Amino acid sequence: MLFIYLAPFFVVVGARIVLPADRFGAAQWLGLGMSFAGMLIAFGVPTPALDPRQHIGDGMMVGGALFWAATTLTIKASPLTRASAEKVMLYQLVVSGPIMAVAAFAAGERMTDMPSALAVGSMVYQTVWVVSVTFVIWFALIARYSATRLSAFTFLTPLFGVAAGHLVLNEPLTLAFGAAVLLVAAGLMLVNRSP
Repeated sequence: MLFIYLAPFFVVVGARIVLPADRFGAAQWLGLGMSFAGMLIAFGVPTPALDPRQHIGDGMMVGGALFWAATTLTIKASPLTRASAEKVMLYQLVVSGPIMAVAAFAAGERMTDMPSALAVGSMVYQTVWVVSVTFVIWFALIARYSATRLSAFTFLTPLFGVAAGHLVLNEPLTLAFGAAVLLVAAGLMLVNRSP
């Protein structure tokens, strides 16, 4: 899971090519590193891979981060930045839906039973909240703000996850989490300060 958060680094590197005006200075790179370190503290130190197949998953996460960064840069550097965020989302769904259906069929996925209420509820949540709300907001923000600076805010995601675990499941908050919050916040301030 950790490797998906390489996307902000890929955005910054890719922006040097497709968005030359959106460059990072030394302070912004330091801020990006600090935010990433804070996110690592929030996640905890990963355990070494006991199963060699774990490296396949890690590689897929790096690929996911590359594609996430490519999507961000494509939207920012193309005429898609002038399209409505809802239309950009629709383009992605129209293209990815058939591709995922073919991939599921090719992988041998079959629906043998009716999905449970939990599975249906999870799908509705993903469709309504994640796709229809958060992704649309993300695309609107990409069109309006610096892609490199905006992508650093994704480091807040694990912090919200830990905080939600505390609020919903009564999980304890640790000093390490406090340090993670401070590092991510300080890093984001550096990333977004005026050059």
